Amino acid sequence: MSTPRLEFMIDDARWEGAAGFEALAEKAVEAGLARLDAARPGTAVVLLSGDAVLRDLNHRFRGKDMPTNVLSFPAPESEGYPGDLALAWETCAREAEAAGKSVVEHAVHLVLHGVLHLNGLDHQEEDEAAELEALESAVLTGLGIKDPYLVETES
Repeated sequence: MSTPRLEFMIDDARWEGAAGFEALAEKAVEAGLARLDAARPGTAVVLLSGDAVLRDLNHRFRGKDMPTNVLSFPAPESEGYPGDLALAWETCAREAEAAGKSVVEHAVHLVLHGVLHLNGLDHQEEDEAAELEALESAVLTGLGIKDPYLVETES
């Protein structure tokens, strides 16, 4: 049996209505980490909150006075766990609607993306972005979630 990789803390009750989100996020993270050469051990805490909290965190830690969908806070190597994540309900819901997908599917993608950041993957350089996106696409489509990077064109 594998050790837990995610611990969810619900700060905004709207997340309680996202049926199946936590279990699907855990599967996505497990599948994503299994593809890494060296995943950091331990459990990431995922704060499920709203725009006001994420705006405050984004302002305090990144100097950006606006809400965002997900923030990742890597822990120092000496702490023995990968770090923490925070998601904002309103931003996630808005983005999901604009993309024509469920909040659950979008939030699962964001948790996977955040956990991969906590494990050293990034997207600052083009080759890094391609590697991260390919990994996310493979994991999500393997779980029956539409590829978030697939660009659909009208025929």
